[in-house]
Amino acid sequence: MKTRIISTLALLLVCTQLSSAQELKRRGLLGIMMQSVNNSIAQELDLKTTSGLYLSMVMPNSTFANLGVEQGDVLTVLNGEVVNTPQDVLNITGRLYEGAEISITYQSKNGQKKASTPLLGRPKESFRNASITYGQVNYPGNRLRSILVSPEGLENPPVVYFLQGYTCGSVETVTDDNPMKKLMIDWLNAGFAVYRVEKPGVGDSQSSRPCSVISFDEELKAFEEGYKDLLANKSIDTENIFLFGHSMGGVVAPLLEKVHVPKGTIVYGTVGDNWFDYMVDLYTIQPKHFGVSDAQIKEDNKVNLAFNKDFLIHKRSGKELKANEAYVDFFQNGELDFENEQYIGRHFDFWQSLADVDIPSAWAKVETNVLALYGEFDIQAINVQGVEKIEAIVNKNKGKAQVMVIPKADHGFVNFDSMQHNVRTLGNGTYMQHARDNYSQTLGKETSRWMRSKLENF
Repeated sequence: MKTRIISTLALLLVCTQLSSAQELKRRGLLGIMMQSVNNSIAQELDLKTTSGLYLSMVMPNSTFANLGVEQGDVLTVLNGEVVNTPQDVLNITGRLYEGAEISITYQSKNGQKKASTPLLGRPKESFRNASITYGQVNYPGNRLRSILVSPEGLENPPVVYFLQGYTCGSVETVTDDNPMKKLMIDWLNAGFAVYRVEKPGVGDSQSSRPCSVISFDEELKAFEEGYKDLLANKSIDTENIFLFGHSMGGVVAPLLEKVHVPKGTIVYGTVGDNWFDYMVDLYTIQPKHFGVSDAQIKEDNKVNLAFNKDFLIHKRSGKELKANEAYVDFFQNGELDFENEQYIGRHFDFWQSLADVDIPSAWAKVETNVLALYGEFDIQAINVQGVEKIEAIVNKNKGKAQVMVIPKADHGFVNFDSMQHNVRTLGNGTYMQHARDNYSQTLGKETSRWMRSKLENF
């Protein structure tokens, strides 16, 4: 068994992307959760194909529901193009507007089928006892969708700026059983507004460059501009802004202090080391959860670690990397696309510019309140040492940080019985089914309690 990145700092929520010349139009909604099919998944789920995208969830009343697709089917062709990764789907649907024709070929239990239907528009969010403002953040080359949800009956509430992870998925919450939405509901009930901004080219955002090709620096710029937009909003308490950095958002959070020092910063499931060092740990530690032996890990890392040095440190191009036969033979199943310079769902520019960020130094400059959280069963963040390092760096430099472990929680705010329970759902495609009913209430409770304790008038 070859060891490769099984799961990095990510939780994929796949839907379509739209743009417009004037108003920010509603994007379409496919209504599916998906994962790339590989040999092991095909064998475990008894699939008739070893390629395509396994549909782990199909939302009712969505575009794919109208196509007649069911959970467990495998999508192979979308609008005439072969698809093997979620990014393939995003690349195709990113060129479409609401009402555009969607045609697919898929493998069902009853054999191969074809279907077509108009792309449905995504419904807007709704929250009980809260108001929602859909706005936009304008700066050269971009008009990004912003979303502010405020608890009803509260004037100028404190606010949480939610900083999402590395994927190009939307931060809009479509269903009430989404763990991210449940977390936001807990904050709203505690008296906090919640603010989000879409990345360039994601959701309703109109951008000159899609998310799939931008660098980490360009993505950071989007979060900075979103922060400025929030600070200019007179409906919230700008003296009591909290940053919540989930996953890669935890790398972004300390870098935003140059825009404005928040009342407090919470990070969840993130890293305290530089990215190259994290990747070394990822390849060494994470595979053990998936039953890979120490001997196999050692053997595979002869390729893994050499690749990451060439890729992240030496900044090799796709053409240069492809010239190494060891890399071509090792990476499979859409994980690495040499020709288009895509790696784990993002462009080479993203990862290579991220590798230049001095993450420990960013935390060394933080002087605000910091709550560094780790979920007990978080496979992507690997272990608690990441947030413990953040705590040590911040406190050494006169900051105010503390670490908290959230019992039973995984990377995506979901409770599991054990790490192996999490592994099984990721392997057999049942993760999203489990996630719907197992939100970590402890996460919502503890973050709300901590933020309330930091308010000036609490």
